[in-house]
Amino acid sequence: MIKLQQRKRQLDIFWLLMGGVASIVGLALLVPFADSLLWHEEKSWAFLVPAVLSLALGLGFGWLGRDHKRQINVWEGALFMVLVWPLLSVLGMMPYVLSGVLTSPVDAFFESVAAITTTGLSCLDYARSDMARSLVLWHSIMNWLGGLNFIIILSTVLPQVSGCFGLTLSARQSIFFSPVWNKMAESARQGFGVYTALTGLSFALYLLAGLDPFAALTQSMVTLSSSGSADPGYFIAYDSIALELAAGISMLLSGLNPLLCWKVWDRLSFRLMLRDTELQAYAGLFLASGVLVAWNLCRSGVYDAAESLRYGLFQTAAFLSTGGFVSAPCWDWPDFSRLVLFVLVFVGGCIGSAGGGLKVMRLLVLMRMGVTEVRHTLHPHMVVSIKIDGLPVPMKIVGRILSFFFLFLSIFIVSTLVISLSGISLMQAMGVAAGCLTSAGSTADLFGIMSFAEAPDWMELFCAFIMIIGRIELFSFFVLLDGGIRSVGRHW
Repeated sequence: MIKLQQRKRQLDIFWLLMGGVASIVGLALLVPFADSLLWHEEKSWAFLVPAVLSLALGLGFGWLGRDHKRQINVWEGALFMVLVWPLLSVLGMMPYVLSGVLTSPVDAFFESVAAITTTGLSCLDYARSDMARSLVLWHSIMNWLGGLNFIIILSTVLPQVSGCFGLTLSARQSIFFSPVWNKMAESARQGFGVYTALTGLSFALYLLAGLDPFAALTQSMVTLSSSGSADPGYFIAYDSIALELAAGISMLLSGLNPLLCWKVWDRLSFRLMLRDTELQAYAGLFLASGVLVAWNLCRSGVYDAAESLRYGLFQTAAFLSTGGFVSAPCWDWPDFSRLVLFVLVFVGGCIGSAGGGLKVMRLLVLMRMGVTEVRHTLHPHMVVSIKIDGLPVPMKIVGRILSFFFLFLSIFIVSTLVISLSGISLMQAMGVAAGCLTSAGSTADLFGIMSFAEAPDWMELFCAFIMIIGRIELFSFFVLLDGGIRSVGRHW
């Protein structure tokens, strides 16, 4: 009995965090429920039932964590980062099953995981005429909540699990990470404020581009969460430069570091943003890659110079930010252009953004580490150090980035091998694996996989697992795996 009470006390903040997430999902489910009542849709209860369940879970979990008076520990933080995504996915899949839109629980779970992890893969066609408006709204809300959850985890729980690796490199002068609950709540409010403000800006851009308020709202939530579109032909059907411009700006904004945005807002100094090394690299990579893709499209005779620049820059913004929208049939483009887009998803946006990938900051550190090693080899007695924004990067951070890079590529290779067992081609397997791991589902579109409606159940479950692995920044999963192995070893 004493051991049980000790374990409960060791997980009090875990239960408090899980309760908060469940309560937010419950309140979010009331939005499509109200919308379905307003538009007199059938089966409005498909949203009410999971809403009540989510709120009940929120109260129950909150009660378990009511006596928290300590700091969050590594094990507790890792447990939350791993289990929060399945919790969100199970709650998010219920409207699909209860409404009868997806009769298979595996399909519904895959659909929910893809939305919550902002991957953009789908078993459904959200553009079809008989799709319920409330389900379209719920899909967008799940994407937005998934992006918000990721940003808040990065600014609160992740620093306690992995020692601020990555995040300290770009906002350490003004952001203080603490395992104390009040400090964590303050960081969460900062991330929420920036995320909401950028969503509002995107909403205004879509309105100016000509979308109606409902379409602008859903599209802005999907864009800022870097979720891409479950409908690959959305922008192709509109064929609007204004709409593509609104989406392109929104996608680039979704790749920014929200902590840096908060620092700029707090100090009212845009000079801080312009001097940020990661942002400079992000902008430079976007322009260089966009021009390169446009040059290849024009050279290959796919489009004229103006259209090549238009479509090349848009797709570059989409894949670099892992937003994944497509404004042209890029699956028919030359191999060189598709390969550039494929590589960009591994880069991703800036540290702290809702997108996936390795992140620009980590790649900057890896590149500068390579240059430093070359210099040290040529001049063995030279004292060299890796610097970002004029500040030295601790070797502990460099070591963790190297470990992350190795684990990331290892999981990508293993995932590709497993997915290839489904019978698809090697390049298609690589596209699916990269899309799941980097939350950029459009990499599957690059190689001809537009829908997962016909995919075998085991493949959907495996892809859902990889999507979650990609969202927990890898280390949390291995922390729990190592702890579980050690626990089994002690019992045996």
